Amino acid sequence: MMILINKLADYNLQNTPVGLALGNFDGVHLGHQALIRQCVQESRKNGWEPCVLTFDPHPGLVLQGAPKIKLLHTTTQKLGVIESLGIKTVFLLRFDRQLSSTSPEDFIREYLLKNLPVKILFVGFNYTFGKRGSGTPQLLQKMSGSLGFELRVIPPVNLDECIVSSSLIREKISAGDISGAARFLGYWPFLEGPVIHGEERGRKLGFPTANLEFPDYQLLPGFGVYAAYAELEGRSFPAIVNIGVKPTFHGEKPTVEAHLFDYRENLYSQKIRIHLREKIRSEIAFQNTSQLQLQIERDIQTARRLLKN
Repeated sequence: MMILINKLADYNLQNTPVGLALGNFDGVHLGHQALIRQCVQESRKNGWEPCVLTFDPHPGLVLQGAPKIKLLHTTTQKLGVIESLGIKTVFLLRFDRQLSSTSPEDFIREYLLKNLPVKILFVGFNYTFGKRGSGTPQLLQKMSGSLGFELRVIPPVNLDECIVSSSLIREKISAGDISGAARFLGYWPFLEGPVIHGEERGRKLGFPTANLEFPDYQLLPGFGVYAAYAELEGRSFPAIVNIGVKPTFHGEKPTVEAHLFDYRENLYSQKIRIHLREKIRSEIAFQNTSQLQLQIERDIQTARRLLKN
């Protein structure tokens, strides 16, 4: 079970040296995974505790705000993927204006080394930290000798002649390129949240849907209909998912609605994870509900075929 520590001074394994992976890790993509796995492998080899230090909320939400930045994961989702890589201890620091104004040197000395027995740091090749992002791997390398820690700078992971990055994955998901995003993530993109009450139009049309609640800062795929699997209570169900503003009904706020095939139980308040597989079509405004019903039936047939293959 993962241990979350919000204050570095609360770390209670002072006699156990630490191998520490630093980063924001939005999406925990293949590049992040390479960094964290190397942290786990080297730390365990030397009898140290492999740990991750990350931030909540994401620095971009504090410095830029939700309208300007959309994230691949909530903090809870990010931590779940990090845990699956073998990390049992995460330092989850609250990111605020005060922390953002801390110099890189003070961050290393006062936040890290003063409280943690750090033996080795792991960072990405383009990692920045401290006031105005002025801290770099080069600065860490310069500080490592005098402060007594080792440094591993993880080179970029390249795939399809591109450097794997959160920004590139956001572009692919925004364009509805689910399989492309999955290649760079190392797993299928997913959306997750509790089922909330909607307008029940799907039920009236004969296709009941589960409406997911999600934070406004979470990135949604390009609007349209997707083939997917819905995971709840350890079970997986094929599904279609409509993501968008429902133009047939002149909606404005984006919604995520999943229709689970052959599932008729009550889903309200349950937490569902939607694993996206492929975009079937873009969102369309229909002239009437009869046209919409016919299209939904076609979408279901298409999704069944795609998921079967």
